[in-house]
Amino acid sequence: MSTMFPGGGSADSTVVATPRLTFRVPPAFFEFPVHETEEQVGQALIELAQDVYPQGTPELWFQYAATQLPVVAEMMEAGVSYAGFCLLDLDGRRSTATVTGALLESVPDGRKMTAASVAAELAGLSGEGAQVETVWLTAGEAVVRFTADVTTLPAEVTDSGRPEDVEVGKIAVFLPLRREAEMVLFELSTPCMQDWDLYSDLFFTIVNTIEVHGESAVEAPVPEQPADVPPSGPADATNGVHVPVQAQSVRDVFG
Repeated sequence: MSTMFPGGGSADSTVVATPRLTFRVPPAFFEFPVHETEEQVGQALIELAQDVYPQGTPELWFQYAATQLPVVAEMMEAGVSYAGFCLLDLDGRRSTATVTGALLESVPDGRKMTAASVAAELAGLSGEGAQVETVWLTAGEAVVRFTADVTTLPAEVTDSGRPEDVEVGKIAVFLPLRREAEMVLFELSTPCMQDWDLYSDLFFTIVNTIEVHGESAVEAPVPEQPADVPPSGPADATNGVHVPVQAQSVRDVFG
């Protein structure tokens, strides 16, 4: 069980607080150290590298930590409360996806937004290839946005050993807490578009475990699982490495 605190705190925080939100992530996920102090995050990334590349070398672990440090710093700056990723072995082919979650203390101008108002705003801001719709999660009515962006993978994580541009599919779930000016935001991203159905199922399994505690909980009927709608233009991409990774089977990830 993972928890979120207002302001991006965690269950390991030295500040005593009541968790505002709990959710479940499959145990096979590796977690980025978004709750560590600035002094400890480097060592935590070295330890993460050792878990991801158990047969690696100190040089590889240091290189991985150095590559991920600005990514983790950006997450911490954005108030991300949870960040994890899975590495799957799909019949000998490596595949990966990342999930992040944040409990935002306030929305613009302190307005108490509804799913309908969030959907309308996102529809106006999203590009031509994006899809926006409202769904019912166990925790209440939410908005889902499907997008696809092009990003550059660094050379150290590609099979070719060169930087490569790949299409990254993304799902964002916005859950407004209507009794407070707060917003729950969960996002999934993957460069492995051939595995989109697998990851979208996994992501909606995660967000359907969200439980909001306290007076901000939104009472709602038990929803039907939303249909998976992939962004247009899937691309074939893999996330290769030069040494064996601690990849998990699909059964391990789903538990």
